[in-house]
Amino acid sequence: MASARAELVEPSEVLGQRLAAYARHVSSPYVEFLRRHNLELDVARAEGAVVYDARGRRYVDCIAGYGNLNIGHNHPAVVEAVVREIESARPFNWPFVSEAHVRLVQRLASVAPGDPGNCLLVNSGSEAVESALKLVRLATGRNKVVSMRGAWHGFTLGAMSVSEPSLCRAFRPLLEGVTHVPFGDITALEQALDDDTGAVILEPMQAESGALLPPAGYLREVEALCRRNDVVFILDEAKTGIGKTGRLFACEHESVVPDILITGKSLGGGVMPIGALVASDSLWGRFGLSFPMSSSSGAGNAPACAAGLATLDVVESSQLCLSAERRGAQIKAALEGLGRDEPSVLRSTSGQGLLIGVQVDSSKNASRIVAECAARGVLVMTAFCDRTRILIEPPLCIDSEQVAVAIEAFCDAVKTVSSESKSRA
Repeated sequence: MASARAELVEPSEVLGQRLAAYARHVSSPYVEFLRRHNLELDVARAEGAVVYDARGRRYVDCIAGYGNLNIGHNHPAVVEAVVREIESARPFNWPFVSEAHVRLVQRLASVAPGDPGNCLLVNSGSEAVESALKLVRLATGRNKVVSMRGAWHGFTLGAMSVSEPSLCRAFRPLLEGVTHVPFGDITALEQALDDDTGAVILEPMQAESGALLPPAGYLREVEALCRRNDVVFILDEAKTGIGKTGRLFACEHESVVPDILITGKSLGGGVMPIGALVASDSLWGRFGLSFPMSSSSGAGNAPACAAGLATLDVVESSQLCLSAERRGAQIKAALEGLGRDEPSVLRSTSGQGLLIGVQVDSSKNASRIVAECAARGVLVMTAFCDRTRILIEPPLCIDSEQVAVAIEAFCDAVKTVSSESKSRA
């Protein structure tokens, strides 16, 4: 099915009222952001890799809930698992320990790289990062952390402290003792370590900087460096995990085993919020004695755990890791060809599996391409840390026909923006 540019229509009165209320009570800049990118959609229905607006128009979703929807919208197996848990009339939360909670921590410990042994369930990837930083302090007695420039670990204070500094200035002072070094530079990382360093934290791919990969072998070098210096190696796979890069976890591409692995986002199947950290036995010592570390009234609730178990089942049974690898290679090859045809607008393509970044010559043109894609029935988004880069991260269940639609729409959008740029020159 070929994509076609639709005439833009004014949002319905109901949608307009909803957005006005959101702008009034939550965030007017976000509403303006949606309008600028043709994303003020009145979405009525969603399934798999597509959403439908109230007028019945179909959109191929290559935003996928900012990474929450690896198995697609409203997967029936996940919805059924959550509903079944809710209808069971069992208690969902503390002080009781649910069967679903125990089964999920056992499952995560079994599928994570290495033999981690221990797992803490929380409510989000950001909370998992916070918990990892606390665990490092408990286990090592050291509070210094080395992080990467261009990283994004979340919106809580500790997570922001180890994220890209330029985006977090308004919230200073952040946590003390954090040093940022260039991503992919093993020499800079080694020079930043000292006797007070407790941990190194990084993502295997910097998603919100445009799906940037480090040099081949870098993650293995980081692992070895941390082992030599008795420093905890934290790998944040909230975005890259659960099949996104063609493996269940991206670190498996280099056979890397972190001391702490963070996951979340799509673990909840796009239905329930959840986060988790999986850690080695050697770090867990004082964990059980630390009430601030282990308590959270909503964390590990039974419906969220049921969603996590169902999501892992779907990824495995539907071979979504293999699908991510194949569809991602198809999209990336098409984008690289487009870059050769339109070098004045498209500068580079990066990423792995179905987390792909495209660098554009300017943030203005990147926004124009996003808007043109939406007008053609395909949803993409600019990267949070670098607005000159566009992220393409559809659900792993996207099929070949939907991939073809997305590629055609993106190519047409780039050519339109390129033509406009040339006419203005």
